[in-house]
Amino acid sequence: MKKKLSKLLRWETMLVVLLIVLWVVFEARDNGLDAALIAKGRKAKDVFNFSKMLNGMGVYMLYSFMALGMALILGMGDIDISVGASATLSASVMGISYRALINGGTANGTAFAIAVAACLLTGCACGLMNGLLVTRFRELFPMIITLGTQLFFRGFCYLFLGGETLKFDGDATWGQLKTLYNGAVTIGGYKVPTIIFWFLGFALVFFVFLHLTTGGRKLFAIGENRTAALYSGIRVDRFELLMFVICGMMAAVSALFYVGSASATVRADAMTGYEMYAIAVVVLGGFSTAGGKGNIIGVILSVIIFGVMKKGLGTLYGFADSTVNLAVGLVLIIASLLPNVMEDISNRIRVKKQHVSIKATE
Repeated sequence: MKKKLSKLLRWETMLVVLLIVLWVVFEARDNGLDAALIAKGRKAKDVFNFSKMLNGMGVYMLYSFMALGMALILGMGDIDISVGASATLSASVMGISYRALINGGTANGTAFAIAVAACLLTGCACGLMNGLLVTRFRELFPMIITLGTQLFFRGFCYLFLGGETLKFDGDATWGQLKTLYNGAVTIGGYKVPTIIFWFLGFALVFFVFLHLTTGGRKLFAIGENRTAALYSGIRVDRFELLMFVICGMMAAVSALFYVGSASATVRADAMTGYEMYAIAVVVLGGFSTAGGKGNIIGVILSVIIFGVMKKGLGTLYGFADSTVNLAVGLVLIIASLLPNVMEDISNRIRVKKQHVSIKATE
């Protein structure tokens, strides 16, 4: 019975319950608004349903790729708040590289491929810089280090672009990124955005790595106790450096989809605040900021919950983005505190049972 109860109380199960509750509440609100419109002789809008939620998930998934990379970092007990800036820098390098190659007479297809490669390499370079600083300067908190690199990367964006907005709307080759983001596949009568398949594909790779390989066990071991992991034979610094590089690469992947979603434009202040959404998604998904635990399935559910919350609160209740962010922040605070509260209650119950058993033996 205890084993069954523990499975039911898994964090992922509670996320599923939260998702169902949100869906029921928003569906009831939508039906109420439609009934009011029909009573006035107007046509029902039906703004919240499965089909429209699927079609609108793309905009809420732009930070989901960097959230997968952030899961690796939080799993080790570190944090990286520079991913939004590194994604913007990657997009800036991609735009500048493409423009320079085109002006130099390079064919569109070749220039596009090189620009995309430059984007991904820039993300890896940003992650490498973060990893080197974190592993070489242990006396500094990763948050302080990545705060500095965030400002550094964002400064480079302004240096490269000079306040200019790079636009590639009229370029058919550059439009491939737009197709990548806006494309859809019809399944069972529903149009499913291709970005969802890309996200699920990456999530599957990260799930296999974290939960089915020795690499994942090493990562969580580092998060549990870095010193013990070091003495057990894990090359902690090298492994941690690699995880930061992967995190940077995933930020660059987010940049690719962002450029495709924003009508093929690149600005120096793009993706500001995305790092906070990425961290929020991972923490709500069950990854501890102290490291050592988490599940990619929880991250997937968290991405869906964020999308449903933003869609429901913004469309059905008419809340402004700031109010929606307030609600998201409240959920995040509860999600952060709840595991600690549950653990505290569990410890108290365990200590109480020990006291009872000691008194019984006296």
